Amino acid sequence: MFLSNEINVTSKGHNETSDKKSISKQKRAYHRLLRDMNIKCTDKSTQHLMICNAGLVTGIKRETLQYVLDALISKYALIMPSNKSYCFITCNSKEDATCVYNYVHGRIKLPGQNGPLYVCYTETVPNRDGSTSDSALPPGLTLIENFITKEQEENLLRTLDWDNCESVSSQLKHRQVKHFGYEFEYGTNMVNVDRPIAPIPGEYKFLQTLFNKHGHKYTYDQLTINKYLPGQGIPPHIDTHSVFEDEILSLSLGSACVMNFKKGEQKIDVLLPARSLLIMAGEVRYAWTHGICPRHNDVIKTESGSTTRERGIRVSFTFRKVRRGDCCCSFREHCDSARHDTATFIDAKAASGLENSYVHKVYEEISNHFSETRRKQWPNVTKFLESLEEGTLLLDVGCGNGKYLSRGQNIYKMGCDRSSGLVDICRKRGFEILQCDCLYLPYRDESVDVAISIAVIHHLSTRERRQRAIAEMARVLRPTGKCLIYVWAKEQRKDSADSFYLKYGKTSREENRKTNQSAIGHETIADCCVTLPVHENRTNFVHSDMLVPWKKKDGERFLRYYHVFQEGELAKLCSEVPAASIKEIYYDQGNWCAILEKCKNS
Repeated sequence: MFLSNEINVTSKGHNETSDKKSISKQKRAYHRLLRDMNIKCTDKSTQHLMICNAGLVTGIKRETLQYVLDALISKYALIMPSNKSYCFITCNSKEDATCVYNYVHGRIKLPGQNGPLYVCYTETVPNRDGSTSDSALPPGLTLIENFITKEQEENLLRTLDWDNCESVSSQLKHRQVKHFGYEFEYGTNMVNVDRPIAPIPGEYKFLQTLFNKHGHKYTYDQLTINKYLPGQGIPPHIDTHSVFEDEILSLSLGSACVMNFKKGEQKIDVLLPARSLLIMAGEVRYAWTHGICPRHNDVIKTESGSTTRERGIRVSFTFRKVRRGDCCCSFREHCDSARHDTATFIDAKAASGLENSYVHKVYEEISNHFSETRRKQWPNVTKFLESLEEGTLLLDVGCGNGKYLSRGQNIYKMGCDRSSGLVDICRKRGFEILQCDCLYLPYRDESVDVAISIAVIHHLSTRERRQRAIAEMARVLRPTGKCLIYVWAKEQRKDSADSFYLKYGKTSREENRKTNQSAIGHETIADCCVTLPVHENRTNFVHSDMLVPWKKKDGERFLRYYHVFQEGELAKLCSEVPAASIKEIYYDQGNWCAILEKCKNS
């Protein structure tokens, strides 16, 4: 047989079950293709084919498909659109297309696939693969390939003992990391300049010499070494302005990978080859996010078109120069030194009145309608609950209608909420419930194993009150007990489908741009001497403190107070609660999330 042993060919006969499955796959592909590209499938043979379940998103390599096609026909065009699970073939004739269809459809199974390939005829195909990135690098980004030799790379990798637990940071759940000079605190994206750690080892100083030869002025004093296994990545972020100087250097060892850069609507993907040095300075350092998508393979460009490349183990050496004093960059929108907390004008007296009118009274009015819209548990909260040991005593602070109290018979759950309407709903559902204020929990010290607070703390209008709510949960936790906190994020990521809040928005991009520039109005709260912007629902957040509309079925409109958290803000708040330590900070569906652990000797 002309095909590789890794490519399986099924028998020519199709049973009734496989025929039904093929038809079902083709129908789904028809609707998906019409929706995505306005291209129609057809029952008649044409020169154009679509492979329904082989594309860049599924990890299929261009070379693998070419290997199959080259054995069948001599001339064709293979088009693999970016971010799609399907691809297209344009053959030299209808006869060639029929040959491919008859041999491949339902019969060829590629490595790593659960089932065979399914093929449809199409009326047309897209003009080209489509670009996954712009050709130019972001402003201020430099990539130097082969910055070190293969021998130097091997020597650097040999210096790393990842099995020595004492030398590996335990801050990160999903990857191993080492720090030198200063500990990089992932919870706050900061370093403590008053607490230096072991300096950068002498065996790495030849890199500083190479940096100087390339004109880099700093003597770098902070080094972070990350080990990435295939499938691991880092979320999009901008390195904190105030703690590091302008240039940040990152040396890639081992496997290559694609790093994603973004500023507004601009997206640029950059392939980082092994032994290459990435230099971020100026605009890309201060105003572009950078991250690595957690994938097992990357989409890359070749002379013949887009294909995929599997990731191996990658190690990065990231060098930074610690800054003393504030940042003076011109990118004030992203600069923590220039950022002003808009909530500072809300004092303690105003906070109580504001929350009473725009949180507590509103939830009393909308409790039934609110409960009707809150039935489905958030997947990662459910995952956290399912990880708890049998017999765990759980407290849900601000439990709402009790949607997290209903599952898991192996743990004991109880909840509390400020709203009497929501408390009544919970009681009718048979839950263990108390009515109380989250600032004054009526539970003994060290009385529960786990606490959760899902979408509650962002209704508190001063930093002190938000910190007190976290401290109260830490107080009632037993030593080593855990606490999960979710709050709305100011950074809503509609483009990556990470935000439920923006996902169901009905406004167009142009409308979003307009409403992003300013709120749709302001509300003056006379009793509190406070004026707050009124947010346009389902658009990006412009302000940190605002009133968000809620409309009941009968059209009656209410305004709820929210403080949305900027990146790093929740971590900093949690770090100032002495009774608990941060175990993990992450972004989930438009929320910033924290997992805390009660200190043993608090």
